[in-house]
Amino acid sequence: MSLRNFNSLFYSIILVTIMSCGNNKKSDFQLPSLFSDGMVLQRDTIVTIMGKYIPNQKIDISCSWSFDTTTFSDHKGNWKTHLKTNSSLKTQTIIFRSKNDLYKIRDILLGEVWIAAGQSNMEMTFDYCCNSTDSSDSEIKSANYPKIRMYNVKKALSIKPLNDTEGEWVSAVGENIIDFSAAGYFFAKNLNLNLNVPIGIIHSSWGGSNIQSWTNKNVLIEIDDFKKKYEAIKIDSLRYRETKEWYSKFDNFRASASAWDLVLLSDILPDIGYFDYSVAKWAEIDKLGINDIKTFSNNSKYWKKLDSKNIKNLFLNNSNFSGAYLFKNSFKADRNDTLTYKIIIEPNEDSESKFWEYDIYVNKERIASTLFYTKEDEYEFNKKKKSFQIKNDIIKNDKPNTIMVRVLGYGDLGNVKIMSSGNKVPFLDEWKVKILAEEAFQVDNFETPYTAFYDYSNRDIKFSDLPKNKIFLNHNTPSTIYNGMFHPLLNYSIKGIIWYQGESNVGNPKLYKEIFTKMIKDIRMSFGKEMPFYYAQLAKFFNYGGKLSEFQQMQSELLKIKNTGMIVTSDIGENYDIHPSNKHDVGKRFALLALNRTYGHDFIDSGPMLSGIDHEGRYTNVYFKNSGTGLKIIDDKRSWFEIAGEDRIYYESDVVDLYKNFLQLKSNYVQNPQYVRYAWSDTAKVTLFNNEGLPASPFSSEYNSAINQ
Repeated sequence: MSLRNFNSLFYSIILVTIMSCGNNKKSDFQLPSLFSDGMVLQRDTIVTIMGKYIPNQKIDISCSWSFDTTTFSDHKGNWKTHLKTNSSLKTQTIIFRSKNDLYKIRDILLGEVWIAAGQSNMEMTFDYCCNSTDSSDSEIKSANYPKIRMYNVKKALSIKPLNDTEGEWVSAVGENIIDFSAAGYFFAKNLNLNLNVPIGIIHSSWGGSNIQSWTNKNVLIEIDDFKKKYEAIKIDSLRYRETKEWYSKFDNFRASASAWDLVLLSDILPDIGYFDYSVAKWAEIDKLGINDIKTFSNNSKYWKKLDSKNIKNLFLNNSNFSGAYLFKNSFKADRNDTLTYKIIIEPNEDSESKFWEYDIYVNKERIASTLFYTKEDEYEFNKKKKSFQIKNDIIKNDKPNTIMVRVLGYGDLGNVKIMSSGNKVPFLDEWKVKILAEEAFQVDNFETPYTAFYDYSNRDIKFSDLPKNKIFLNHNTPSTIYNGMFHPLLNYSIKGIIWYQGESNVGNPKLYKEIFTKMIKDIRMSFGKEMPFYYAQLAKFFNYGGKLSEFQQMQSELLKIKNTGMIVTSDIGENYDIHPSNKHDVGKRFALLALNRTYGHDFIDSGPMLSGIDHEGRYTNVYFKNSGTGLKIIDDKRSWFEIAGEDRIYYESDVVDLYKNFLQLKSNYVQNPQYVRYAWSDTAKVTLFNNEGLPASPFSSEYNSAINQ
């Protein structure tokens, strides 16, 4: 046998051996997580694919849908090429071969790929707190859509653009959908049923995020003030690394509610039902200090004497330090068994508005708690003076009784005293304190509410080593989500984007409009200038401070951007919940836009939109486009239309007549109407629909420059 034939046979044997292993464990090929088993590739187009391999190597790529190509890794090992896809409905495979290596991507579908992005209303899953997505149980039980796949982008923040993200493709079958974006799922489901092709959703969202964090630095730096912000971020980057290194050393506990959530739930929204869900999620934090409480010997470690009734000296006079603390003292009981003992505790005057929760233990037994095991109707955020009786069987007459107060929030013991039959019982020692944990932003594995309690309880913490100027990246730091969660998607071929975001920007519609317009232009530089971008107009919510209507009006004006579409959600909003449970209609309405405008179906895909106004004496005629087969009012008690004269004082108006594409208004209080508005309130009810069942968008002719009066 010749040497040439021998080498050929040798490499063939090696290749067959590698292929027979059946997996990619030994391969040197590295591809971004998006390019993985179960992925959906955009059909009937040219898709980009890339990765890393050994430098300066030839790579042969074979696609099971009868497309082959060859590329080469560069001197750094990077490679990038393009694949032509078709409309095959079969499951596909891609094989990457080098001289002595092989890598496979299996279970690939060719279909329609969309990005679903935004904040919490896009993030909302089928298990999203107590106001769960509509029909969750039945939807999970009936979900059997193996041709629908979703890739959840793991939360990541970065100062610089990343090229990869963590996540995996999951089929929409049964309980798999629990962690799906509900809006994204219902969108995909409607597309799949109507197009009968595989649907891939790349879901990338972050609750509470603003549009600035989703936008490329190159875009924002052209807008006033952002240049200075980026200069500060650059300067602080070293401090951020130091901060991350510090907190990464400690275990942490995540809670599901912040101080503001507890205020909201207890004082403002007592009937919503979030409280029991939220407090239950604090159970992990209830473990903090439990070993010290059970073994309350003075010999336990890391206790420090309380200095002047505060512990600020322990953490560098940082008045913003928040966390978990354990305070300890003891008292002696009288041998008279008939005496009763009680503890009186009250917050210091300057602590009442701060997050301050406490648990009181006497001789290991918990006798009071403001948070744990508290009923919803008993919870008070602003603490008052309280008295708690100590059961007689807890009290020890033969030795000192240990009292421990665990505080969550700001490091303040408050005023504590022991009383017995009207007499104050003296403490035997000075108070001692131990810092159990610090509350700070998460530095990885981000989960709502994006803060964590970092466990210091069994460590001798040298607070002099703690970064003196802590800098955290968060989900509202400009460009950080774009860098970590959107930039890695730019090389993945898609059909379009659905977007549900804006709740965090309601207060500044002018800035939002500027950023949104530039953001879409920038994104389309990667995905194509004709790429569809469909977005949700915000739903009603009581706590927008009267700012929602202007924001909704601004969102309507964004439709001037080419190849955009807007779904109206005001009719499915919930006055006292910023996360409406009805994501079924959100997904369906996004699908209507896509089916009609992207895939060429011919039907009405939007509710009525204001197109013109004229006045006839005391009557006002209001004209609409997208009226479909006609207009209808669903509530005859109040129209939510208002008209005003030159004084701009608005009065409720009656709908006198209703026609196919316009309606006529009149108010007995306005003799010469000049302006008209509809559903102009944070909590307005939507009453106007077309016969196709789609709601009209709120508007005001006073703000709408397109309407000539």
